[in-house]
Amino acid sequence: MPNFIRIIISLIGAALVTSLIGSLFSTQSVISSLQSLDINVPLSTRLSMTVDDLGILPSLIPITVICFAVGFLVAAICLRFIGGSRIVWHIVAGATALMCTLFVMKAVFLITPIAGTRTGLGVMSFGLAGAVGGWVYAKFTNTPTNTPKVAL
Repeated sequence: MPNFIRIIISLIGAALVTSLIGSLFSTQSVISSLQSLDINVPLSTRLSMTVDDLGILPSLIPITVICFAVGFLVAAICLRFIGGSRIVWHIVAGATALMCTLFVMKAVFLITPIAGTRTGLGVMSFGLAGAVGGWVYAKFTNTPTNTPKVAL
């Protein structure tokens, strides 16, 4: 598979995984806030809310792809000029890119677009989702360097 195609597929896959995890974290954060107000949330309602909140994915995935494209480009530049672990750079880039995107969206639109990120813990959970996405991207774009070449 050509490298460019693998990068695009990996970027979309990482954004999909991140958006899914972020949506799940957000829903559970909102439910936790409701429960802290002594509101009973039965399991059936919790599951229904979780499934309903997956409706954010068509909007969240493209935003995540864009923020990851920028973040992973910065990670590649840092890796080239600073060195270090490729996986660590991408994990940090995924977390940072997603959290920065949340802050920029809040500054531009003057609202928190994702309810579950209204608290510091919510933003950190989205950062964790971004870190997972960075790991996914790094793993799927990794090319083995020690593979022996066979001459025909």
